[in-house]
Amino acid sequence: MSEILLVCSVAVVAFVLSIALKNTHPSISLIIIITTSIIVLLYILDYIVDVVDYINLLFKSVNINTEYVTILLKCTGICFLTEFCCDMSKESGCNSLSSQISFAGKVITLVMAIPLFKEVLKISLSLAGVQWKR
Repeated sequence: MSEILLVCSVAVVAFVLSIALKNTHPSISLIIIITTSIIVLLYILDYIVDVVDYINLLFKSVNINTEYVTILLKCTGICFLTEFCCDMSKESGCNSLSSQISFAGKVITLVMAIPLFKEVLKISLSLAGVQWKR
């Protein structure tokens, strides 16, 4: 609980500073927001590593192919990174760039997930009694 309070406190201070400087020094305001966002991201990386380790442990305990776990974790990472970049683009006033980043993240996630779709299709067809053809 104290971790989120720390993150929120830092964010509120940065937000207030950014609002105060936005009219007089917009570039400094943007630098404050971007720097704070990076600091928060770096702070939570330890927690992300813990979550990834726990997910790997769960999947190994049920004997699921680690390739699929890797794909899921990469897709999740792409989603988080895309959201972070979209927010930074919006904050800097580049809404069209934000939309393009969002679209790119979706396409890349879809491409990364194709092996999972293939495996689900294979399992579904085998349950239905249909032979998988490549």
